[in-house]
Parts: sequence; C-alpha cells; structure tokens
Amino acid sequence: MEDIAAFARSEKSNIWKFQHGMSHLIGASFQNFKKHEFNALLLLTLEKPSELCKLLRTNFIVLEETINYPIYKLYTIEKKKGGTREIFAPGNRLKLYQKTLNFYLQAYYLWIKPEEVHGFVINPNYLGTQCNIVENAKVHINKKYVLNIDLKDFFPNIKAYRVKELFTSPLFKFNEPLATALTLLTTLQGKLPIGAPTSPVISNFICHQLDKDLKEFCVTDNLAYTRYADDLTFSSDLEITTDTILDIINLINKNDFQINEKKLRLKTSGRRQIVTGLTVNEKVNVDRKLLKKIRAMLHDFITNGLHHATKKHFKLKEGFRIEYLTRFMNRLEGYINFVGQVRGKNDALYRKFKSQIKPKPEYIVTSTLTVNRDFDE
Repeated sequence: MEDIAAFARSEKSNIWKFQHGMSHLIGASFQNFKKHEFNALLLLTLEKPSELCKLLRTNFIVLEETINYPIYKLYTIEKKKGGTREIFAPGNRLKLYQKTLNFYLQAYYLWIKPEEVHGFVINPNYLGTQCNIVENAKVHINKKYVLNIDLKDFFPNIKAYRVKELFTSPLFKFNEPLATALTLLTTLQGKLPIGAPTSPVISNFICHQLDKDLKEFCVTDNLAYTRYADDLTFSSDLEITTDTILDIINLINKNDFQINEKKLRLKTSGRRQIVTGLTVNEKVNVDRKLLKKIRAMLHDFITNGLHHATKKHFKLKEGFRIEYLTRFMNRLEGYINFVGQVRGKNDALYRKFKSQIKPKPEYIVTSTLTVNRDFDE
C-alpha cells in the first residue's frame, strides 16, 4: 500500500466501526490487516484534536492543560566515558499520553520499517522476526571492512520543527492544529527529550529518509548497512575508501544529522571488529572485556562472598546501603543473561556462568534484608 495515510482517511468510518466491534457492518475487508497494521490505520484516521482526545481517552480541557503546562522531572546521570546526560522523566499524566501514543506510533513504524533498522522497534511475536543488537550485528559477520559511525547528540539534535514537519509530511498527513498538538505532546524545550516514551520511535520516523538514502547508496557501492538508534554500521569485502566515508558523511549531513567524529572507526578483519558492542570477526560474540568482567565478579563473589564483592565492584566504603547487594546480583545476572542471548542458551560458557551464580544463603543474609533469590531461569 503506497499511501497508507490516504487509505486510512478514506476508510475512516469503517476503521472506527471495526474498532468498536461492528465488523458485521463493513464486511470482511479489514480482517486481512495484521493487528499492528490496524492500530496504525486507527492513528492515521485522526483529523482534529477532539479525535486525538478520543484516542488518548481524555477530554480536551485536560489535554490542553497537559500540553500547555507539561511536567517533567530532570535527572542527571554520568556517562561511562565522562560527562553527564540529562534525562527528562514526564509526569504521570503526560507519560500516560505518551505511552498510548507510542503504542500506535510503534505499530505504524513496524509496518513501514526498513529491514536495516534494528533499534527502538517493538517486536510482535506473531511476526516471527526480531530486532535487537544481535540481529543488527549478524549482517556484518566475517567482512573484511567494518565502518562504525555514531550520530552526535541524537535526540537533542531532533528539533521540534522537524517533529512537526514529520506529522504534516506524506507519512502522516496530519493538519496543522493536530500536528502542533502532537509536537507539543512529544517535545520539550524545542527538541526530543531523552526520557519521553515517544522519543525513540519518533527518532526512527525522522531517520526514515536517511535510511532510504543510505540504503540506496550502499546498494550502489556494495556495502551492507544497518542502524541501531544512533549507531550506524557499514561493512564490505571491498575496501571502504576515504571517498566512500566522505560520501556517507555528506548524506548524513544532508539529512540534518551530524556525526560524532570521536566514534568513527574503520576496522579490517585483522583487528577486532565491533558492532553494537558485539564482535563480528567470525561470528557474533560477546566482547572479551565483558567476559573478563563476569569472571572477575563471579570469582570475587564465590571466593569472598557477596558483601566483599559488592563493595569492591562499586568501590564502596564500609557501611554502604544494603540495596547495593541486590544491585550487584542483578547486574551480574544481567551480564550472564546477555551472554546467553548472544551465544545461545546451550552455550557451554553461558551454562557454566549460570551454574556459578546461584548464591549461597549465608553470603546474603544481613541484619536488615535477606536476599535469597533463585537466579536460574
């Protein structure tokens, strides 16, 4: 279907009848749509703010107040390699609206998503496909050249005017008042906020033309291409030249994005090639630095007990909060489960790690809290 938005408007009455269980009045035509496709059509029928209120299950006065006086709570977190990142957590009512809107936006994006995109995508089980860092990395296995490019300040660089242009574009064809309302609901201080439920999927829509341009370029130049959020990867068995890299950067700039020059990497097969944190030289595998960290955490935990391992891992002083014990175990379990996700649940190393993580009760009992969880699946 070439023009989904136009089809949704033309069948608006039937779509809402189908939504309210009146399919007997419209025949069987809508039975052929998958669940996420129908939800996308429902979103695209919107033509005025009152219909948006209906979709969000609220009234105009409450929605208008939320838009005019948005509530966010600012959190600042440290980045792994220095600096800080601002997280804007929406208030409860705004968050509810954004989560509802995200549900329908994700449904629409899943319908039109390029196969090269693997990040910020919700995967309905009935489709039998997966979008994650493993699938993203598989495309680049055993290539002679792997090029990594990171988009700079991804969410903050997507300004509100671009979001409004998206909602009035042929993808959505929303009118001015509706596009303005949706933009105000999903942006803060003139940009996409990190922390809003809608920001990831909107960023994917904003990148739709970029993905199309890069895909066309890569077909011509015999390159494989994938994108996971702001992480772009290109690979080939032919040399990726400086001219090719400059052409890619020009396409990125043309689509109003900038690259993070510090994270641009071109690796040959003779060196460790990393894609979304996974090695791809011969197969998709966990970075050996993570395996080393897991072994060290397990060794300290088994040898010296939970209290000592937690203190050492987080570099804490005596008298640290008891919650850190649970945090340590959750982190270790998460690392190990990640190994299972990448290498498979039948992998010998994964099974070895899982057998070692089950804690002995005497390690964990404290005066104020007993953490005695079974970490086996």
